[in-house]
Amino acid sequence: MPNPSPTLIVACACALGTCLLSSPAIAKDNVLHWRLNSLLYPKLFGEAGERFAETVEHLSGGSFVIEVHDRLVLDQDTFRALDTGLVDAVWGSAGHHHREDPALTIFSGFPFGPDPAGFTAWMKAGGGTEALDAIYARHGLKSLYCGILPAEGGGWFVAPIRTVDDLDGLSIRSFGYAARTMQKLGVIPYELPAEDIRPALESGLIDGAEFSLPSIDAELGIAEVAKYLYLPGWQQPVTSLELLITERTWSALSDRHKTVLEAACVESLRWTAAEAEMQQVEALAEFRTQGVELRSWPDEILAALRTSWEEVLDDDIASDPLLAAAWESYMRFHEIHGDQQDSVYAD
Repeated sequence: MPNPSPTLIVACACALGTCLLSSPAIAKDNVLHWRLNSLLYPKLFGEAGERFAETVEHLSGGSFVIEVHDRLVLDQDTFRALDTGLVDAVWGSAGHHHREDPALTIFSGFPFGPDPAGFTAWMKAGGGTEALDAIYARHGLKSLYCGILPAEGGGWFVAPIRTVDDLDGLSIRSFGYAARTMQKLGVIPYELPAEDIRPALESGLIDGAEFSLPSIDAELGIAEVAKYLYLPGWQQPVTSLELLITERTWSALSDRHKTVLEAACVESLRWTAAEAEMQQVEALAEFRTQGVELRSWPDEILAALRTSWEEVLDDDIASDPLLAAAWESYMRFHEIHGDQQDSVYAD
């Protein structure tokens, strides 16, 4: 099934915007106000949330205003904050809620998965959204697919990694599926917050780290203390972005405001796909000027990581029928479209 072209996406967004803005002016006391909590690192991720809110206000003609708050509540408090009305919506990625429901993790991007175009095709036309809806429904929540970012860096190291044995016993800042997959190869994972990664590398507390996109890693100064960056980011070939709300909040919206949110997500998807790729190319070029060696993962290591990932996935699928159904959805899509790998980091 073909993906809609970027031109078509822009045209649809513009047409929706023209239609929505043709409505008469709205009285101030009829304006819908939302408080949105952003879980994402401000650069790029969080910026997309701010742009999304601006687009909603613009397309609604001022009748729908969203205030964005940076990490007003933490990931693990999101479901309760939504349920109690502390916040009206959350800007983040499904994997943020892995503590509440591990099955959500694959919807942030997963090891050896598709590139942004492939992931978007699965979500928009290949059954991905329906599979995610089924998982969120058991929590009374609804997600709108609002953005896609390219692959993370594969990992920063203070010394070269040449064989699988080199990973055994290394202390690495990691998270989620990546941590569980590498742990099977002897890695000792630590889930450190962003601001602690560089000090931990400098002090020798950890030997390596995988965190985020190169452009965001650059903001943390990791390149100044770890001179080996391995590519590709096998652990997360994409990062998806979503707007998360309760089902009752969605049901209470007017049809017009539902259309506004959907149109704003289309625009956010277009912007993130284009802007993020450009920023990664620029970041990698800057790393080279700083003396960073950009290295490809040896085939032996990638093969071992893929085997470990399959073991992790099999364990999770066996314990959750909805995750099994989601994975079956992806595999049906994969059989048609095959492997798709992001080319942003190709030399």
